Amino acid sequence: MPEDTRDTSGGVLDKLAGKAKQVVGNIVGNETLAEEGSLQERKADTAQDATRLAADAEQAEREADLEAEQEQNRLELARVEAELDEQARAAEIEREEAAERATVGAEAARKETAAAQQERAEQARLDRKQADVVADRLDGAQEAAEIEQDARRAEATADALDAAQQNLDQQTNRG
Repeated sequence: MPEDTRDTSGGVLDKLAGKAKQVVGNIVGNETLAEEGSLQERKADTAQDATRLAADAEQAEREADLEAEQEQNRLELARVEAELDEQARAAEIEREEAAERATVGAEAARKETAAAQQERAEQARLDRKQADVVADRLDGAQEAAEIEQDARRAEATADALDAAQQNLDQQTNRG
């Protein structure tokens, strides 16, 4: 940065005037004038130093402001990066949860399908068993009907034999 030039022309002139007074005072033997010139020269040096220090202070303040702004930008960047990382983590968690829900849903559907198949198989087994029971009942009923028919025939035969026996007994008793 260029050095600040405020009041430097006055400072240089004051310094030259002070030097001139000092030289003239020494030449003419006027110590007061020489002392005044020396003081004026030191005053000009001090003013130049003050101007230079003020410029340095302003430069340091601008640099400090710039560093503070850069630090604030770094902090904001870190905050934004952390926020983006958090959003990415949240999105990844959501993807994992969605995948888990899909897996659980697929597993539930598979189990439901297996349960339905097992239920159909069990129902088919029960239907076969019921058909077998009905067939056994029909066979039993048919067998019972045949036995009953045989029993009726046997009874009819027994009745006929009894009647024939009674007829014989009556014929034998008559004759």
